[in-house]
Amino acid sequence: MIHHGYRCIFIHQRKTGGVSIISAFGLSSEDKEWHHYNDGVLGDYIWDRRPNYFVFSTVRNPFDRLVSGWLYLGETRSRPLIDVISDKKPTDLVHRHILRPQIAILRHPDTGALVTDELIRYETLQTDFDRICGLIGKPRTQLPTKNVGKRRRRDYRTYFDDETRALAEELFRDDLDAFGYEF
Repeated sequence: MIHHGYRCIFIHQRKTGGVSIISAFGLSSEDKEWHHYNDGVLGDYIWDRRPNYFVFSTVRNPFDRLVSGWLYLGETRSRPLIDVISDKKPTDLVHRHILRPQIAILRHPDTGALVTDELIRYETLQTDFDRICGLIGKPRTQLPTKNVGKRRRRDYRTYFDDETRALAEELFRDDLDAFGYEF
């Protein structure tokens, strides 16, 4: 998302509260600004951080995000988690919502540095969003609830056995290291 009024760019990480954040800026999915920078440094454009624009994104515990995405997508929710994690040729939708490490769209391709000024953690979404609002001069607003999954079990750890956990740890090693998450 790009918002010229607040001179900010939000890199929309899937399954981390992004739809709620973009909606809080008054945009809908029909607005072209909604889709700008959705894939961060991997977008269909050369990463061109706009001068004097504040860049932020969200991150989430990779294990929790994996379960959320798996149960959210119609094409994966009926498949065993182990099959989804092991899929060597996932669809683009599955890749973006489930299997793509979060760091992949946030790390500059040349320098390896994060392209964001700040990160919002899903686990403290409203508090961190309030902090961002203060930094960009946006009045604080309660984030709307959007795209919430319907899990039978809230604790993501209950969906993993030793094998799926090991595969997820391998797949998301960079996220775990970069953002300080653990199982």
